[in-house]
Amino acid sequence: MIEIAENAVRRHVGSMGLRFKDQSLGECFFITTSFHEHRRYGDVEGAYEALADSINFYTDQYDARLVAYVFMPTHIHLLLGIEGSRLSGFMRDFKKFIAQEAFGEIGLKRHKVWQSRFDRVVIYSERVFRQKLEYIHRNPVTAGIVDHAEVWPWSSASDYMTERPGSVKIWRDWLF
Repeated sequence: MIEIAENAVRRHVGSMGLRFKDQSLGECFFITTSFHEHRRYGDVEGAYEALADSINFYTDQYDARLVAYVFMPTHIHLLLGIEGSRLSGFMRDFKKFIAQEAFGEIGLKRHKVWQSRFDRVVIYSERVFRQKLEYIHRNPVTAGIVDHAEVWPWSSASDYMTERPGSVKIWRDWLF
């Protein structure tokens, strides 16, 4: 079960919004990280496979629960259950591996891969959780890449809409 530190988050929301510095209050996050200068590295052959392999590895390493994901040509979104104090380490290690190893194998080693930062929003209610889940799955449709979310192979939409497993292991045992 993903537990949400609802009371702690609500104390901070009034003055700081949901994007606050002390991420230790959260246990579930909507994460966005973009490729450097929004370059279309997702269009490079092998990029999505490298992202999938790395996400699978680092969710295991950090004992994180990936609830949903989408890989887009210029960015990725994750809905991730992880102890807030471990989130920065997870993102640092994941992005570093992609930049230094995985993307090097597909010819991108001499390029800066990521924007310096990543955006995270603490999920503090079931309503926000479901909004972010739908947003992630609709992203390729909204971008005009596909007509139906479940056919984009680099998203967890097929796991939810067809029961067909996607490219990355997801955790569907969440409850509210």
